[in-house]
Amino acid sequence: MKNHVYQNGRLIQTNKKFSALKQKQKEWITNELRQRYISAINHPHVKLNPKKRDQILDEVYDLIEGKEIWIPYGEVKRHYFSKIPSFIRKNKKMMQEEIKGES
Repeated sequence: MKNHVYQNGRLIQTNKKFSALKQKQKEWITNELRQRYISAINHPHVKLNPKKRDQILDEVYDLIEGKEIWIPYGEVKRHYFSKIPSFIRKNKKMMQEEIKGES
């Protein structure tokens, strides 16, 4: 039990991976990150500055804790940073579809 601690009367796994979450939880976290990231982008093909990016991560992690999903902050951060290029591509694709729809 070296990777477990008691916290607020619950046994918590300290080395839990993002992949160990339930599919619904993973999708919810990814959707929250995507929606907030895309809404914060001013220019469609540009990454956010680190301060704004970290602010979004902190907001979503607070929501995760509010839903009582336990996952280490570092795991959520790693997943978030790996998904940023995907978020940008998805936003770019949506912008192109909007332009085609207006034409």
